[in-house]
Formats: sequence, structure tokens, C-alpha cells
Amino acid sequence: MRFLNDKYLSLEKDIITIASIVFNIETVFRMGKTVSEVEIPISEQTAHDCNLNVVAREIQELLSFVLVREISISFRVIEDSTRYKRDKDLQFASCENVCLFSGGIDSLSGIIRSQKELKDVHGVFVAHGDQPRGVNIVTSLEKKLLRKLKIPVHILYAPPMKRYGYSQLRGFLYCLYGSVYVSLLKSKNLLITECGPTMYQPRFSPFDSVTMTTHPFVLGKAKRIIELLLRREVCLVIPYENLTKAEVIISSPAKEHFDKTHSCISLGTGRNDGKCYGCIVRRLGAIVAGVQDAEYDYDPITKDYEKGDNFVSLMRFSHDVLLSYETMNFFSKENIFVYKKQRLFKRFALDNFSAIYLLKKEGKVTSPYVENLYAAVLKKVGEAKLKEHISEVRKGRFVPNFKRRVGS
Repeated sequence: MRFLNDKYLSLEKDIITIASIVFNIETVFRMGKTVSEVEIPISEQTAHDCNLNVVAREIQELLSFVLVREISISFRVIEDSTRYKRDKDLQFASCENVCLFSGGIDSLSGIIRSQKELKDVHGVFVAHGDQPRGVNIVTSLEKKLLRKLKIPVHILYAPPMKRYGYSQLRGFLYCLYGSVYVSLLKSKNLLITECGPTMYQPRFSPFDSVTMTTHPFVLGKAKRIIELLLRREVCLVIPYENLTKAEVIISSPAKEHFDKTHSCISLGTGRNDGKCYGCIVRRLGAIVAGVQDAEYDYDPITKDYEKGDNFVSLMRFSHDVLLSYETMNFFSKENIFVYKKQRLFKRFALDNFSAIYLLKKEGKVTSPYVENLYAAVLKKVGEAKLKEHISEVRKGRFVPNFKRRVGS
């Protein structure tokens, strides 16, 4: 991040400061501590150019939504210590599209598909210092695959993730860090290639912890703050927003490289543990798509039942979506209802039971509870519907929409 010493790039440095401090506010709460007021240092130039009162209000609303805490945000203008420095060798070529890249199936599929659709794409990877194995996965993919495809990947270093549960503001951090290169490359679009069920992830119980990293509200606030800071319109493109994991997998131009990707919550280990929600959704999606997946430490679907809480909860939810949507608890279908995603989640539920259907065709069985759920779905939905759904997925009926934007 040597460019931050350049005297003309105070805005980019300010963006990183704002994103990092907001991310660290959540870290304080995850550590069991509290904070009620935060003062963010800002350069004289940014203070002069931007309406910081509006930026502060937007950040406060974001924190209130995600953390359910009222936190006062203010800015303190500081003298820019880099204003007399100039890196004469620093140059940035123009690029219309910047794509966030994390080393998972969605992001690998997304960045390569983006290049095919949009031609002109640079990637941005946000590296946490306490996740070296995750960094190694991304740098390996960049070196062995993306570099050969002529897709540059820029690395920005962020505060440590730390192990205190979910970090819900990661998505906000990544979007603002990505906007640094939107500014430097004079880009029009910032692409977030996350599949729909993850963006709108439902709660399986009233107090369930679910990811909000790409929740529409978070992305909407990120877009608003980016535009306030850059003082121009920036499109946040979400091409996979209406695709399930299986549909993302089948539409991917990089299927043969999935074994090198990492989608697990345990990014610090560099391994796919197999039992978290992300691993299970990915595994079921790969089965439906008929695509070879990565290796996993555990198999709660057909073997390690004692580690299958996330799997059972997912299948119970999928059963209810297909058979009793109208009577489901509102906390489970709130995002589906508010954002009108019933068709998406019906296909998602069919993905999950179609995977069980295919496993049973191979003579494999799952936990007794899931077997009962599957029997009920098979009776009501029918084998023909599951077979038809598998065929539709594998034929690639549903494709990414690169005209889909946050706020549209």
C-alpha cells in the first residue's frame, strides 16, 4: 500500500481509514466491549470536498442496523503528513470495472465471468493479517490462473479479523476498500459476485447468527458512502443476486479450479471444514450441478451426523419453503418476503433436496431426521419435479445478470 504516501491520494487514504475504523467498531463489540462515540481522522482536502455530516449520518445508520447500537460518529480534520510527498513512479491505468475477489467459488466464478462479459476487469482482494492461509489461497489462484487470463488482482491490507464470531461489516469494509481502486482506476462499476441465498440469508431460529456481509441494506449504505466520498455515481453490480449456489457453479468458467477455492467460515485454517453453513450449501450445490468440488474435513451430510446442525437446519428450512411457506415463522422468511425472493428460495430449496435425491441414487443415506424431511418433499413435490430441476440447473437455464445493480 505504498501509494498512500502520495500527496495527491489523501482521499484514498481517508477511505481506508473510514472503512477500517467502522470495521474495528464491530470488533470492539465482538470482543464483549462497548463504544458510544467515535471520532474519525480525516484530511483537510476530503473535509473540504465532502459533506462529512452526511457521511457520519450514513455510518451511524449502518451501525444501528447491523450492530443494533446507537454510536455517534464525528470527524476530526488533521494535517496531512504526506502532502509534501510525491511518488513519481506511481501510475494507474484506467479500467471500467473493479471486482471484489476473495478466493471462494462465487468470487472466482464471478471475476472470470465478469471478464468474459465486460472485458475490462481488475480484481481487488482485501487481506487480513491474521488469515495468512486465506491470503495464500488467493495469491495462488492469482498466480496460477488469473494472471494467465490477464486479470490483475490488487491487494489491500485490512485490520485483523480476530476470532470473536461473525464479522457482519466485512462486506462494508471490502466495498469501501474496493472503491479505492474504483477511484484510482477511474472505474464506473464495483462488482460483488455473491449468490442470492447468501445475500438474503434467512434465520433458521429467532436468535440465529447469519451473515449480513452482502445484505442489501449494507450494500446500499456502502454505495451511498462511496458516492459521497468520490463525489460521483458508482454502480455496485450484483450479477449473481438472483442465482442459487448450484446455478453459480454451473455458470462458472472455472469449474476445474474449484478444488483450490475456499468458502468456509474457518478461513484462518485454509481448509474447508465441511460443517459450516457455507460449506454445506456449496457442497449440495456442486452435487446438483454435477461438478467436482473441493475436499472437506467432515461430511455431516452422509456421515458425520453429530456435526450436522447447520445441515439439518438448512433442510428443515428448505422443507418449509417448499411445503408450508405461508405458515413459516416470519423470522425465517423475513428477507424472502421483504425483498420478494420467493422464487429464488424455492429453487434453492429444490437444489438442496435434489442433492439428497442424487445421493440416494448412489445408495447413500443421510440422518434419519433429514430422511423424513426428504420423504415428505418427495411425496408432495414428486420425483419428476426433482429430476426436472436437476436438468434445468445442469442446462444453465439461469444465468448471471450484469445489469443488476444495488438500488435498482
